[in-house]
Amino acid sequence: MPIAVLPVHLVNKIAAGEVIERPASVVKELVENALDAGATRIDVAIEDGGRKLIAVSDDGSGMTAADLALAFAAHATSKLSGEDDLFRISTMGFRGEALASIASIAHAHIRTRRRDDPSGYEASASGETIEPVRPCPSAAGTTVTIRDLFFNTPARRKFMRTVNTELGHITEQIARLALPHPHVAFTVTHNGREISNLPAAASTATRAADLFGRDLAGGLMPIARSSGPIPIAGLLGRPDAMRSAPRWQYFFLNGRYIRDRLLSHALREAYRGLADPRNYPVAMIFIEIDPADVDVNVHPTKVEVRFRDSQAVHGALMAALRQTLNAANLSPSASLETDDFDHPAAPADQQRRASLREAIADFFKSAPAPQPRLIVSEQSSVKSPHAYHCEQPDDDAFGPAVTTLPLMAPRQPIPLPPQSSPMPGPIAEPPSLDPALLPHAIQIHQTYIVAAGNDGVLIVDQHALHERVIYNELRRRLTGGALTAQRALIPETFHISTADAETLERCGELLARLGIEVGSFGADAAAIHQFPALLVQRGVPAADFMRELLDKLAEDETMDSERVLEDVLAIMACKAAIKAGQALTTTEIDALLAHLDEAEKASSCPHGRPTTLRLSLKDLEKQFKRI
Repeated sequence: MPIAVLPVHLVNKIAAGEVIERPASVVKELVENALDAGATRIDVAIEDGGRKLIAVSDDGSGMTAADLALAFAAHATSKLSGEDDLFRISTMGFRGEALASIASIAHAHIRTRRRDDPSGYEASASGETIEPVRPCPSAAGTTVTIRDLFFNTPARRKFMRTVNTELGHITEQIARLALPHPHVAFTVTHNGREISNLPAAASTATRAADLFGRDLAGGLMPIARSSGPIPIAGLLGRPDAMRSAPRWQYFFLNGRYIRDRLLSHALREAYRGLADPRNYPVAMIFIEIDPADVDVNVHPTKVEVRFRDSQAVHGALMAALRQTLNAANLSPSASLETDDFDHPAAPADQQRRASLREAIADFFKSAPAPQPRLIVSEQSSVKSPHAYHCEQPDDDAFGPAVTTLPLMAPRQPIPLPPQSSPMPGPIAEPPSLDPALLPHAIQIHQTYIVAAGNDGVLIVDQHALHERVIYNELRRRLTGGALTAQRALIPETFHISTADAETLERCGELLARLGIEVGSFGADAAAIHQFPALLVQRGVPAADFMRELLDKLAEDETMDSERVLEDVLAIMACKAAIKAGQALTTTEIDALLAHLDEAEKASSCPHGRPTTLRLSLKDLEKQFKRI
């Protein structure tokens, strides 16, 4: 095939393939342009997850007729004037490809007016066609409207995900753009319904609370180091508020959201020894650096960057994080009474707290005599109505629901299924125990159980084995219907994002099978009305579990129902199982070991970790030089 110059429309489509991955990519490019135009208010309107419509309106500087005439031209930009500017990028956008690329795969329209111009102007572009600029009435600022995304590239359109998935990506992009610009007000509507309203805020902490709710933002600590050659600011979560996914980690460089392995490594290392390394800290980190010392032109989406001195940036971030964590009082604490932000609690929050306090008071006032003794759950030091409950008898963890309990319950003896319960499928051959030697099993370091086997010694990880037993029983119970659930006297509430609300609606059938019932509680909160009895009896905080569950569901776009179910059951089993460091009685040890021989796949926990190590007599004899 001979070499030929590609036509402009094909060049633009190729560029669109690099820049425009999905509707959220369009939102990102248009909002970045609005921020570069000095907007103080940005309104985003979406229809059908961005397929039908994406409209971004701002009150920024606007464009002249001459500027608008070049807006849809390839490689046209107001953000670069010479080659040197490429190495000192100080704007959000700079390539000059976005509008031309978007217009090549959608129907685009711009309406704009500068504040000092008497008239506004409009222009349209679609595919290869660019209409001339026309005068029109317009408010000051710019509105860009994109319709029928990928209308002429059906191969790209068919790879788009569900409406809920695409909407989730859009709201995530808004979060990434709104966090570093708290002074800018944002609204987002979907199919005519407002799903997000972020008023202009005086601080990042306030913006974080508006975006993610006070449950998450209330425990964040300001980063202590804001000076030096590389100023670093932001908010850090406490080690006891780690999440199961990196969804809540945000890095910003000169106001631009980025992903960088070096920065992620520094964050992980800063928390080493303070929290479970399998979990992820919540962090919103803002780094300022001379634009000449960083290359933001590494990737078309500008998410990846290259530092001139990466080790200096890594060291500065490590120092700032360690200084913050070392200076903080990391003892868990929380209260319904206080606000940690620079504005008072919203009326809805105040009403919610008042309702909770009244409900708690009414519950204890109406309790029948004699009053049951109240105890505090050993799993939580949080001052919450859900941390108080009445002592209950040791019911079977998988038995009938007790409908008079609050969501949290005191620690019960190890909930194990009846030994007579049939197990589905073939049973793997586990290391055999000598029943006569069971009483000689001992617990060491309150984590491992050492027992005599038929031909050696067994060392059992108590958490891993119990996790496997519970997981197997949950799977078996689900074959007969939904898991046994327990209704809450006082529903526990927690903050949810728009994407979380869509996920809850999408996964309603899955939650019902798990015995979970969640309802809306205002515009940005949900209430847990029903929770699995097993987790209630083990004192698992319902709101914390739901946050982790939503993080897990948000990671999986394919929503393979069977795989998601397995992941969720593994989380439930982990939460309900006895923990490392938990002392066990002889009866509990024997009960746990009794399931080692009969549990399917007992050699590993649901996450793949081994449950048992076996030392044969021959191994022991070798170690003691007997052979």
